[in-house]
Amino acid sequence: MFAAKKDKIRKLHRSEELSIETVIAQDISIEGHLIGKESLRIDGKIKGFIRTAKGVIVGESAYVEGDVTCETLIVYGHIVGNVRCKTLLLKSVGTINGDMVVERFNVDMGGKLVGGVDVVTANEPKLLESKVS
Repeated sequence: MFAAKKDKIRKLHRSEELSIETVIAQDISIEGHLIGKESLRIDGKIKGFIRTAKGVIVGESAYVEGDVTCETLIVYGHIVGNVRCKTLLLKSVGTINGDMVVERFNVDMGGKLVGGVDVVTANEPKLLESKVS
C-alpha cells in the first residue's frame, strides 16, 4: 500500500521525469494568468495565477506571486500563493508562502513552507475542482 505511493513520488524526484512543453526564461517577467493543458518550467517571474492540467517546475531563479493549480508541482524557487496539486515536491532550496491542498507531497531537507497543508484523497472534491477544462 505505501510502496505504490512512494514509487509515484520517487519517479518524480528528477525534473527530467516531467516532460516540459513551455519554458519561461530567467529574464522574462509576466503579469497575467497562465492557463493551459501542457507542462511548463518557470525560471522568470510570474504575477498571476497558474493553472495547467499537467506539471509545473518552478526553477531556482523563479518567483511566482499567485496561486498554482496543476497535476504535479516541483518547486526549487519561490511561490507566494496557494497551491493545489496531486503531487508536490518541495526541493531543499524551494519556498512556498501559502496554503497547500495536495494528495501527496515530499519536502526535502531545507525546503520551506509557511502555511497550512491539507492532504486529501483523489475522491475528495477539493482536489478534483482544480482540473483544467
